[in-house]
Amino acid sequence: LVVEDDEVERELVRLTLEREGYRVVTAEDGERGFEVALAERPDLIVTDVSMPTADGVQLVRRVRSAPEVAATPILVTTGFGTGNASFTLAQGADAYEPKPLDPDALRESVRRLLG
Repeated sequence: LVVEDDEVERELVRLTLEREGYRVVTAEDGERGFEVALAERPDLIVTDVSMPTADGVQLVRRVRSAPEVAATPILVTTGFGTGNASFTLAQGADAYEPKPLDPDALRESVRRLLG
């Protein structure tokens, strides 16, 4: 599941992961991302931190509190630096990638999180 409000970023992540053979579903904000997570039960969530409606921090908290998806690995992405990423990791995210995203680093993080 890719949760990103910026359409270009969302498509970049989707295409990068689909080229690796992953089936990808997307959402445009944290609120919709949580709904999709509950419906789809993804193997991994890649989410932006800064989004309207519900941001990535709120999404991480909601996922971690929902028994159906609580164990789902979460990779956060942000262009706001390591302080924002550290806070999100402290809320329960599993990994962080800075923006602009490096497709090779993204692929490696995804592989690591999925085992």
